[in-house]
Amino acid sequence: MAVLLTDEQVHDVRERIRQVAERQIAAHGITALSLRSIANELGWTAASLYRYFASKAELLDALRVAAHNRFSERIEAAHDSTGDLWQRSRAIGDAYIDFAMREPAAYQIMFAYGQEDGEKSEELRAAERRSQRTQITYVREMADAGLLEGDPDMIAHAYWATLHGLIVLRMAGKLDSSPGFDALRHAAMRLITRGARPK
Repeated sequence: MAVLLTDEQVHDVRERIRQVAERQIAAHGITALSLRSIANELGWTAASLYRYFASKAELLDALRVAAHNRFSERIEAAHDSTGDLWQRSRAIGDAYIDFAMREPAAYQIMFAYGQEDGEKSEELRAAERRSQRTQITYVREMADAGLLEGDPDMIAHAYWATLHGLIVLRMAGKLDSSPGFDALRHAAMRLITRGARPK
């Protein structure tokens, strides 16, 4: 007879499974991940894992929720760290990069793994909206203050797409030579900002 666990115990077990899954993704990539490989690392049977996640898709959905929320917490903390809008912009960029470098598996889960909208849980949709909001709010604030001119959403997406591209190249080892990641990042952000400054 199966032992009944409290909600807190179930949460703790799911968190343990999530940590193992992220570690395996970091080591072997998303495609190599399976409930069986996680069960093997935990010393469980594969069947026991299905008590907590009904499928690999459900596990990946939960992993993406956790990754988006941890990312948002970092960006929101950077946003709230200063009232100076230019310093806030730099702090958010630094926090974004720090998250990607410290948690490459989580970053990969967020952006390199695709799901159709119909396959996403409502919790994942909410986590995605939160992380998108954190990346756009500060640009809207700068536009409202007259520091930037143009569509704030488009400017925010330009910042994001550029930074994301540089991070992916860095992770692939393509920016090890001169001018390097930091120099390219600062030059690219300056170019976008210069184009969005009021004339």
